[in-house]
Amino acid sequence: MGPDGHTCSLFPGHVLLNESALWVASISDSPKPPPKRITLTYPVVNNAAAVAFVATGESKAPLMRHVLGVEDQTPPLPAARVLPTAGQVHWFIDEAAAAKL
Repeated sequence: MGPDGHTCSLFPGHVLLNESALWVASISDSPKPPPKRITLTYPVVNNAAAVAFVATGESKAPLMRHVLGVEDQTPPLPAARVLPTAGQVHWFIDEAAAAKL
């Protein structure tokens, strides 16, 4: 999970968050370098059997509260929208990232 709660190259507020037809999409205006990227979209990620996230450091602690549903955020962070229909999400976080849970 990125410092803004993004996953893959699905960034907060970006139009690709609403992509429902394509499995893979290109992005040319990424808010983080590099600006040109290719990403999986939610239709693929949410059909995975297993999804693994890594989050480390104290800067991720407030984000973890939102992503794990301890605290609401509207709109939800991109990482919070990873909800596999028949799969599982696994989080690998350090103590600093878990500090506010």
